[in-house]
Amino acid sequence: MDVDNILFNDLKHHRKSIHWELEGMTLDSLPHYLKVLGNSQMDIYYGDLTKAAIYIQILNAIKQAGVTDEPSYLQWLKDNGGYAEITLSDTSRWILLHGIEPNKYIHLHPARYSPHSMRVKATILKTAIACLVAYPDGAHPDLASLNHIRRNILGLSPVKDLDACEHLWQVIAMLNAY
Repeated sequence: MDVDNILFNDLKHHRKSIHWELEGMTLDSLPHYLKVLGNSQMDIYYGDLTKAAIYIQILNAIKQAGVTDEPSYLQWLKDNGGYAEITLSDTSRWILLHGIEPNKYIHLHPARYSPHSMRVKATILKTAIACLVAYPDGAHPDLASLNHIRRNILGLSPVKDLDACEHLWQVIAMLNAY
């Protein structure tokens, strides 16, 4: 059991990884990148642990539980109601599920409302990422520009006014705090 067995969607769950991905995005390439975000809610970890540090701590916790391979991992999850929750050194909490990709049987994501994380709807995250691609300095677009991004680039409905965008601005600020 090693890091190759971990299924983790960086773009949905890790601020530093989102920043790294932003460097390669353009407004034209956004739909390709953002389709992995789906349409639900997710938690984005914004703490200081790197993805590698998270993986090491998760694997150590799994090994301390006596889990050594996929069959014992699946049994461990079954014995714990289908998932496991692990707290890392920075107090962040992480959920482990059964991964369904070949050899990626450890599906990992931040727990809901975990310390050092923010719960975000997919449409807000897509809009925040698109705004950061369009405005890399973190400036807030005006209503017409924001709705152009949402309608023409993301295929989302427009917003009525900027006062309704408080959570969007918070997500952009969190992503920019890197």
